[in-house]
Amino acid sequence: MDLKDKTSIYFHKTAKIAEIYKTKDIVTLQFFQRHNNVKLCGINEVLQLLKDNTDISKYTIRYLPEGSIINNRDVVLELEGPYYEFGIWEGIIDGILARQTSIATNAYRIVQVANGKNIVSMADRADHYQNQHSDAYALEVGGIKNHSTLFSSNYDLSRTYGSMPHALIQMFDGDIIKACKAYHETFPNDKLYAVVDFHNDVIADSLLCLKEFGKTLQGVRIDTSKSMIDKMFKEGEAEFGVTPLQVKNLREALDKNGGKHVKIVVSSGFDEVKIKQFEDEKAPVDTYGVGAALLRIRIHFSADATKLNGKLIAKAGRHYLNSPDLLEYKGE
Repeated sequence: MDLKDKTSIYFHKTAKIAEIYKTKDIVTLQFFQRHNNVKLCGINEVLQLLKDNTDISKYTIRYLPEGSIINNRDVVLELEGPYYEFGIWEGIIDGILARQTSIATNAYRIVQVANGKNIVSMADRADHYQNQHSDAYALEVGGIKNHSTLFSSNYDLSRTYGSMPHALIQMFDGDIIKACKAYHETFPNDKLYAVVDFHNDVIADSLLCLKEFGKTLQGVRIDTSKSMIDKMFKEGEAEFGVTPLQVKNLREALDKNGGKHVKIVVSSGFDEVKIKQFEDEKAPVDTYGVGAALLRIRIHFSADATKLNGKLIAKAGRHYLNSPDLLEYKGE
């Protein structure tokens, strides 16, 4: 498989035409996106791609560093030289920057609203496993260091988090105590975190675990479905899913029963907006587990040819963007 075969065919055709008819012409190609407060990611991969697949001595590369904060129409990459030296890579470059920058920005914005709370990426189930390495890199550029898979955390156990799935409780006929005992006996060196929404009664199950395990119980995780109302709520108190009041009520119950040491982890549909809501309402959350929201691709890049032999010429509605902050890449 040739990597070139993964880019749009019209780039190949245009490069061929340029190589025949426009061998001496110098084209300036500028890459940008259209959002504000964006965490740039993927530039290092793009530079390596160009270094490995083109002769970078035959054209000029200017770029913004990985992790830069960019805004609408900021140029992040500028390629200048004969079009056929780099033109076919436009689509692949756009794709790398779109995915990596989107993921890094999702993480960055969540970190911004989480007020220093611990955040764990549970994104492994939201995408193909082959993307885990690059996704984890983008998440870390965005500020999230903790992951649910060993591969994503680079086999660093201190940054790998996971309690138990609901399937473990189901295997013990819904008996959360038996499930937690089996977990603790099998993994005695792991911190014991119980998933407490299996019966849709997080206070009752949390207190059962606290009574049984005492100080050994390090934390509980709430993962109430958005279609369910926890049994703690009375008729007329319709709060679906995981809510700030649910967490507050659970914290109060734990504290009253000698469980001030027990941490509360929340998951199920958390994103930047939901975390901000919880923080604004001062929900006593210790850790947010975030999944699919981290992998939403919402930032897309475009490239415009904006100069020809130093002369300003571009598609209508587009123009050359002056970018004094760009660095020149020498291939070191």
